[in-house]
Amino acid sequence: MQQEQRQQRRQQQISLSSDDKLYTNFIYSIKTRTTRDVYLTNLKYYMKFLGVKSLKELVEKPQKIIESDIKEYLVYLRKKRKISYVTANAYLVPIRKFYYVNSDYQFKWDLITLYLGNDDTDDEDEDKLNLEKQKEQEEDRPYSKEEVKTMFNAAQDIRVKIIISILSSSGLRHGAIHTLKLKDLEKIEKYNIYQITAYGKSKKYSYKTFCTPECASLIDTYLDYRKKQGEQLKGNSPLIREQFNVNDKLKINNPRHITSITLRFLINDVLTKYTNLRKKLSFDYENRRKEGKNPTMLTHAFRKYFTVECTKAGIYPDFIELMLGHKLPGVRSHYFKPDINTLLEGTRDCKGYLAAINDLTIDESNRLSKQVQELKEENEDKDYVIKGKLQEKDEQINQLIAKQEKFEKLIQSLIEIGQLKPLSHT
Repeated sequence: MQQEQRQQRRQQQISLSSDDKLYTNFIYSIKTRTTRDVYLTNLKYYMKFLGVKSLKELVEKPQKIIESDIKEYLVYLRKKRKISYVTANAYLVPIRKFYYVNSDYQFKWDLITLYLGNDDTDDEDEDKLNLEKQKEQEEDRPYSKEEVKTMFNAAQDIRVKIIISILSSSGLRHGAIHTLKLKDLEKIEKYNIYQITAYGKSKKYSYKTFCTPECASLIDTYLDYRKKQGEQLKGNSPLIREQFNVNDKLKINNPRHITSITLRFLINDVLTKYTNLRKKLSFDYENRRKEGKNPTMLTHAFRKYFTVECTKAGIYPDFIELMLGHKLPGVRSHYFKPDINTLLEGTRDCKGYLAAINDLTIDESNRLSKQVQELKEENEDKDYVIKGKLQEKDEQINQLIAKQEKFEKLIQSLIEIGQLKPLSHT
């Protein structure tokens, strides 16, 4: 009986073969692996809705039937699954891509997209209420400073502390962190921070940002621990590696990067187990999605936090965009290319990353320590100025004394040769 059920499930499975030309046309038209996975998943949802098992069945139909199927699918997404316009459009994009590379039909996409509806002008009152409620749920926000501090203090694993610190102080996407190698970090000793190169292998998407001294100290501690365990740190060694058995020398010296999924799991584990910042959502198996939504996106809320804190610190907006890895609009992307020192230190008129370090530091003790250090440096500067002024004054006094002595010798010489009479004291 179980074997028959397994056989039925196998027959019901959607067939996507790597030997299928339709499949390869679709896959190789997508740039990144992550996007491929998402597009394939969403395309499978569409195939399941239509009840088809292979890609060939999608293109064998006449154009009008295909357009009708897509419209019906969009109405289903909006009316039955109650998803937003943006989400429904995300389901439509891979379908459009598939037919673009695998069909010669000239689809009426402008007409088809009308069936996505509009969140603001839905006619049915019930749908309006549902969409408004859903919109409220989907309006995510950045983490607050207190929330970042709470999850940072709750983290038990130093790797998680580093991840939280990098996410909040550098603005990196979580997808850029798990691939970081040691060669992607350059220590700036003057400020005790790291310059970080994101997506180092990519010529198109590579960019640079920084992390706080607090984050740099955590990284140094973590790397020191790995060295003490016998790991030979190299340029290609992962910044954050998988956990390892300290007694297994083979594992120690063959480190592997943590995966993007593991990174998200570690953050979510801290939030759901040790804080009240995120609740575990139940899964709707019928519609294949989680029920409800948390007020903050798991990792993207860190990028929003970084943006807010940098803006509050007065950093030049274009500098923030560049440190987030965004392309500047218009001709600015081609002409505005500040060097790394300008991005870090700023100019007389534009503040750089250094101006936000205090705001991006999580632990209060580290923030106070930085302030004490700044005051100490300020006092040292003042002491240096005072000592310089005193030394300058002493030099002036010594010069006056030397002139006085020279004058007295001149008077004495004039008296001795008789050209000047000595003063009489009566």
